[in-house]
Amino acid sequence: TYQHILASIKQEYELVIKDQAEKLKEIDPLKAQLKTLIDANDKRLQNLRKQEHAEIEQLKLEKQKLMDDLTESKEEKYSLKQQIERLQQEVETQYSLFRNEADARKMLLSDIIELRYRVETPAVNVESVTEKDDTVLLKFKLEKTKADLSVLQDKFNETMADYGDVVPRREFEKLEAAHTTNSASLERYKNDYTNLMKEHETLLEEHKICAIERDEFYHELSLMKRTATPRPEWDQVIPYISGGETNWRNIAQDKSSNQLVGVLVGSLMGSVDKGYEEFFEGEGTEPPIPKYLRWTGKLKNKNISQADLCNIINDVWDKKFTSDSEKGVDSDLVDFVYEYLQEKYVEDILIAEWGYNIHHACSKFKVQPMIGLFYDTLTGDADETVYNYMRGQLEELRNIIIKHAGSEEVGLRSACTAIKQACPLKTEKDIDNFLKVFTKHDKIPVSTLFEADADGGLSDFLSEYYKQFYKEREEYVADIHAALIKVCGGDKPEYYIQDLTKAIEKTDPTKSGKEISRLLARIFSLKLEELSTVGPVDRDLLLQRLKTSAIVRSGAKP
Repeated sequence: TYQHILASIKQEYELVIKDQAEKLKEIDPLKAQLKTLIDANDKRLQNLRKQEHAEIEQLKLEKQKLMDDLTESKEEKYSLKQQIERLQQEVETQYSLFRNEADARKMLLSDIIELRYRVETPAVNVESVTEKDDTVLLKFKLEKTKADLSVLQDKFNETMADYGDVVPRREFEKLEAAHTTNSASLERYKNDYTNLMKEHETLLEEHKICAIERDEFYHELSLMKRTATPRPEWDQVIPYISGGETNWRNIAQDKSSNQLVGVLVGSLMGSVDKGYEEFFEGEGTEPPIPKYLRWTGKLKNKNISQADLCNIINDVWDKKFTSDSEKGVDSDLVDFVYEYLQEKYVEDILIAEWGYNIHHACSKFKVQPMIGLFYDTLTGDADETVYNYMRGQLEELRNIIIKHAGSEEVGLRSACTAIKQACPLKTEKDIDNFLKVFTKHDKIPVSTLFEADADGGLSDFLSEYYKQFYKEREEYVADIHAALIKVCGGDKPEYYIQDLTKAIEKTDPTKSGKEISRLLARIFSLKLEELSTVGPVDRDLLLQRLKTSAIVRSGAKP
């Protein structure tokens, strides 16, 4: 009785096994490609290591050679110094011999003159003989001679003290020339050594970058091993999209795989069209319908693309910023959109038609962060200060990146330094997420980091910036809520503004009291003097206002 059931089960198992075998055959080329990529990366890594090892060995040899040359120069300098001292001693000895010889010559000359005088005057009287033999006279002459010798000895000592270290000019010039040559050589060796050290540091930095790239390639390879799959068959999603094949063809036209994934995500979130509609039905002309949506009757669906919608949104923001600056008053975005369309199209039907098309396109493409922020601001789910804050921060970050890069193209190191300066509270992990855009490029234009592509999609850099902003704001609000519970002694259904102020001061001590007051006045649409008179605020409303505002942390967590 169970044979038929068992046969069916066996048949199903065989079909599953056959299907799995076909999938394995499809994966085989990918395995070969992965193996080729692994071999290429390993070969490249080995080449880099060999090249790096050879360069390090060469630098070590050159460094050792320079150290040997420096040692030889020091020894030669010491030898020259010893020679100078020995020459000074020899000069002193020669000077003493010369002085003694000169004195001996003078004495010999005196004896010669005396003998000549005696020969020329042979007659010697008794008085002279008497004087010669007179001991008193001889003693006087001896004392006189000793006095003269003492004077000469003093002059000799003074001369030796003044000129004892003097060397012959030719020896001095020879030594000076040798010293100049050695000094120039030493200075050249120092410069060469400094340049070699700089090159060595540069090589170390390049090695560090290569190691980072190697790790990133290895990480990408690991991800490919785990997650790489064949390209999806997009026609399989047609049965799950409202409107059938015609609507799907219209939605998927000229879109990349990444954009089609966004469309599917939007479908799950309920932001994809429930079938393509040629006309919109007006919602009426009475409040609280926004002014740019007040219309009764049918309006044509222009099916605005994401790229065109991004251009319209940027134009609206730019003109609103200019208008508010000129008037000195922040206008409401809903009212300004109506004024913008009125100035551009004049006729009421065109104003309503473009208003419905913009609103519908924003709802359809709100997964894109910039469009989502504009749509949330229109619907009141986000405060306009969020856009103003993001605009100012991105402009500042762009200027700092250009300043560090020194041109309109930026590399990995310059971008890393600029992000750390502009966003000092970012963690190393957050900065690494920003820098993933550089993994495939040495340098990229700064404009590509801060602009949408041709299809209206944000760059990976901007998408990461929006993602981190919303994450940090959510964490900050959670910290404020936790501090609020501690301040009030428990989680209550209502809180006072004064308690919220204390919680923010405790969570973010770097914020001043005036700054917190201005921030809360903006969040709750109050004047500064009204903050102290406001009664308790519902907890859910309070947290919702904080989560939709531009509240950000000013300093590090306490």
